Amino acid sequence: MTRRLAPFLIPVLFLLSAVVPAQVIDADTKREVLKGVVKIVESNAFVPGVDFSKVQTYLDAEQTKLDNATTEDGFRDAVNEALHKFGLSHIVMFSPRMVRQRRENSAVGIGILVQLDKEGLIIQRVMAGTPAAEAGLEPGDVIIEVNGKKPESLVSIMGVEGEPVKIKVRRFSGKAEDFTLRRRKFSTVRPEKLTWVDKETAVLSVYTFDLTYNRGRIESLMEEAGKAKNLVLDLRNNPGGAVINMSHLLGLFLPPDKPIGTFISKRLVTRYVEEQKGKPDDLAKIAEWSSQKVRPYRGKVGAFSGRVAVLINSFSGSAAEIAAQALREELDAPVIGEKSAGMVLVSMIAPLPHDFQIQYPVTDYVSAQGVRLEGKGVVPDLQAQDARVQRSDLADIPLEKAVALLHRYQTEHEGLGTGVAIH
Repeated sequence: MTRRLAPFLIPVLFLLSAVVPAQVIDADTKREVLKGVVKIVESNAFVPGVDFSKVQTYLDAEQTKLDNATTEDGFRDAVNEALHKFGLSHIVMFSPRMVRQRRENSAVGIGILVQLDKEGLIIQRVMAGTPAAEAGLEPGDVIIEVNGKKPESLVSIMGVEGEPVKIKVRRFSGKAEDFTLRRRKFSTVRPEKLTWVDKETAVLSVYTFDLTYNRGRIESLMEEAGKAKNLVLDLRNNPGGAVINMSHLLGLFLPPDKPIGTFISKRLVTRYVEEQKGKPDDLAKIAEWSSQKVRPYRGKVGAFSGRVAVLINSFSGSAAEIAAQALREELDAPVIGEKSAGMVLVSMIAPLPHDFQIQYPVTDYVSAQGVRLEGKGVVPDLQAQDARVQRSDLADIPLEKAVALLHRYQTEHEGLGTGVAIH
């Protein structure tokens, strides 16, 4: 089992994957998987104040959908409708296909991330080295026809590896063009990058804390960023990942002995109630009492000594939210953008029969200053909404505001230390 902080990484990548022959599922398989779901959730899942013994009741309420499901993915959807009733992040079942996709860090298709709109499929991102990239497709282009028909769902663009697809695209410029692309397997890895806004201001973009987080690359980029007086940490669209990777990144900004928060586990709550006679749902008090703190890892590169600002949006989740809150509290780093996802439960991923997996929460989290982020998210100090699509020829308003803020405080408070304060 793996400890994670990743609420929606897999669903996002699913939008890029291919349509494969539906994997039929029989009643016996469903029965065995459901038995495993109930056992794991009842025995192992934990969030203060939540009764996980209700899992069977929630599943029973979806019995008709469970019985009618004939494919692995259809069965997965029915189970997840039941699990969604807990109203929590990080409690979800994955089908075998999704498990394979995450393990392989690849998908099959033309290499785009799209958003469904009344006009068609708006391209949000084009993966490097893919048919879409080779054809010159760009963010902001709109797919208005797929094989002669207007796309009515995200599934419209998916298909089998090696199969051609004809698309009509209205380019961002307004011109309509036709393309025939052949679907193939491509990497979903998005490497971290460092860019320079000016000679004193760098931007470090970190897209995930999951399996593809590259520690060596991050350290190399941070070593280069050490020349900057200002650094913007861009965590927009970062859905989270592994605790160990988040701690690694924070170790490049904070000293290793600096507590950033507390994970509230079932064992910790039990100890607090027994030893302090306190309330099991008083998370701030439990965190204050506990000596078990979350701390950054000691990095191979010294902590960045300049001023820091953090970018987030509604797709920043889990570990990205913890990192943003930690830098705000410990460095007075301003947070710019949109309120984050509010999905901050540490979870485990456990195997189920027949190659299914389940992710379930095991601990809650409270920041060093007593802030619980689950269900609330990180509220930015300065609101700034992302553009509908991100293009190099369009203004990035949140980034511009972050840079302007850092420059202003550089001028007004030169030499007053790391971070800037929002007043």
